[in-house]
Amino acid sequence: MHIPTLASRLAALFLCLAVLGAGSPWQDDLLSRVELGLEAADAEAVLTDAPARVEIVLFGQGGMFRRAQAIHVLEDFFRRYPPDGVSFSEPSSSDDGQSATGRYRLRTGGAALNVRVLHRLDGEEWELASIRIDQRPVVRTSGL
Repeated sequence: MHIPTLASRLAALFLCLAVLGAGSPWQDDLLSRVELGLEAADAEAVLTDAPARVEIVLFGQGGMFRRAQAIHVLEDFFRRYPPDGVSFSEPSSSDDGQSATGRYRLRTGGAALNVRVLHRLDGEEWELASIRIDQRPVVRTSGL
């Protein structure tokens, strides 16, 4: 009787996880980097996966910024709205890419802000395309 080696068992486990989609690079790495960067009020960490130009929209104002400008915009935001914590819901896919919405809790208290991040696939690499932060939901909901 053949007893599988530990290496073959681990290889089979990793293959099963890859097939099931567990631990997708976007979900685990990219979103986590944004979340940890927001929690630490670290603009450079937030923009680790951003291309040369990225969209930053805060309270309905903003647009496309060069990376250096985007860092200054986020640093100013963090000074005005220091974080107490950030949490994202499960990411979703669309024609635009992968997005996730979450809550940005303020150290000063009060109502949490809504945050939405969008990553797009550029060739073989995922890039941070957009960060939107607002007081009201940043995703339109249908409601009567």
